[in-house]
Amino acid sequence: MKVTGAKTKEYKNSIEFLSDFGKDLPQIVFVASKESYEFEILAEKYKEAIKKSGEAFEIVIFVSEPGDFERFQSEAFNLDMFSARKLFIIKSGLEFFKPISGGKGKNNESLQKQFSNFPDSIQLLVHYNHWEVPAKVLQIFGGKVNLVKTKNFYPNETRGGLLQACKEIGVQLEEDAMDQFLHKIPPSMGAYLQSLSKLKLYLGKKTFTKQDIEDVLLFSGELNSSGLVDFFMESDRIRFFKELSKFQKGKDSLLLFLTILKERIDQLRKYKIISRKYEASLSDDEIYEYLDIQSYSPARKNFVRNRLKKEASFFSDKIVSELYDFLIEINIRIKTGSEKEESEFYFSRRMENFFLQLRRKDRIL
Repeated sequence: MKVTGAKTKEYKNSIEFLSDFGKDLPQIVFVASKESYEFEILAEKYKEAIKKSGEAFEIVIFVSEPGDFERFQSEAFNLDMFSARKLFIIKSGLEFFKPISGGKGKNNESLQKQFSNFPDSIQLLVHYNHWEVPAKVLQIFGGKVNLVKTKNFYPNETRGGLLQACKEIGVQLEEDAMDQFLHKIPPSMGAYLQSLSKLKLYLGKKTFTKQDIEDVLLFSGELNSSGLVDFFMESDRIRFFKELSKFQKGKDSLLLFLTILKERIDQLRKYKIISRKYEASLSDDEIYEYLDIQSYSPARKNFVRNRLKKEASFFSDKIVSELYDFLIEINIRIKTGSEKEESEFYFSRRMENFFLQLRRKDRIL
């Protein structure tokens, strides 16, 4: 936790926030996060806390439609003395607070004067669907905001974050299950909490195996971008295109696959440099740190190292270089919408070409 501005408190996830306040939840909370799962957890906690108080209350939800900001002002500052306690929930805060984040100085000064006297009978919970909340928005509440600013874990934080999430949900993972979970699940507290809750709900137990992770979290009729990358890096053409057949236009995005692939190629490139020039002079711990796997279990570290050794024999420097060019090109095509109808065909054709290169016996390493 850290303090920003005069009074604003910042928390790195919902668990840290809840453990700090317990039952006495603060009046104004912003959750800055691209995903909504942690925000929904806090919303439920607020609803439960108000119900337990026994007071009459009303929940008012704003979804950032035109006119919602003005309606919010009207409802917040025109209360009669007999009004019930209210919980204001604002979704899509990035759009909702645009009159402030994009506003001029004098207008914002007027709003700050008004909002700094926020009525005590109202609690405000905002999902700000971005990684950052502009200072302009926080300032109008006179430093009273508690900010839950969620970000992806760094590699050395994933295991600690998962243990924290397990404690919150009341479950345990066996060691190989934990390795599999960390390897496959996106590194954020929201993703960890959501996945653990799904395991507990589906299987009705508190200790989970690697097979449980694979059966509940990884087996799906939907496209698995992480698995798609695994099949490509293993040069398994049949399984790759079988998985790619699940791709659905308008629902799936190849951008997640490209992001994961770039991370794997970056790691492979580092390993190739280390194995050629520095492996004899570096300790195992130093190698693991350079590869960003220092937080993995000993078994997982050994697995990744062996996997990289195998991949290095398949992927020549020439192929790695071509992959970087491809990643940039297809990324631009997808994001700009150029040749939109042909993007999937182009992607498949280029991947087929890479598989042909990986199978050639005369690869130049």
